[in-house]
Amino acid sequence: MAERRRLLLAPDRLEEGGSVLLNTEEQHYLRRVLRLRCGEQVDVTDGCGRLTLATLVEPHLLALDMTAQLIEPLAQPQLGLAVALMRRGMDEVVRMACELGIDRIQPLRCDRCVPQADHRPERWTTIIREAVEQCERLWMPQLHELNGLSEWIGAVDALCLAGVTRETAAPSLGQCLRQQGDPLQPTWLVIGPEGGWTSAEQSLFADAGVRPVRMGATILRSSTAAVAGAVELVRWRDGLISF
Repeated sequence: MAERRRLLLAPDRLEEGGSVLLNTEEQHYLRRVLRLRCGEQVDVTDGCGRLTLATLVEPHLLALDMTAQLIEPLAQPQLGLAVALMRRGMDEVVRMACELGIDRIQPLRCDRCVPQADHRPERWTTIIREAVEQCERLWMPQLHELNGLSEWIGAVDALCLAGVTRETAAPSLGQCLRQQGDPLQPTWLVIGPEGGWTSAEQSLFADAGVRPVRMGATILRSSTAAVAGAVELVRWRDGLISF
């Protein structure tokens, strides 16, 4: 039996059940990309933990089977990746963070971000939607609006860990996570620009209680550090769930 593929729809389109009218882009995805024919089934997710079985009854119409639903609870703790804008690689960071299981993505404006750094929120939203369908997540990550580092640090209420280099006294990310006292506390990893953190930003971290963590034995590009950190965060949470 062929494996059913997934379509992401906004939660309000699934609230009443019954049927869903498809827009042109959704029709193209189902008919041309997934090669779905009338009478065949597809799994529909709302990005908020709910999976519903649907049948394509007409090229523009899905019939929902509200008796065939799966509801997945929100994973705990919530994991966030805050990343300084970079010139290249942000698209891949967003996609991989979604595929790996990061829950929140925060683009940051930092002192050493280059003027040519990408800021394409509409494209990143599209990348997230496509990644959610491809990797079969039931919870869509939240993409936050661009914010300055100091403003964001002052507003966030969570454990924050900042990736650093050449600070041999700092624990590794894995060590710091294993020492986390409250396993349900939201946890953010903050990745800086290619030029590293300025002294003012390091002072900001110290005042706000942000813990510096080493990302590995070598100096990583920002995009590499972000993906490696996302892997470490999700692996740590998976270990908590298994106990």
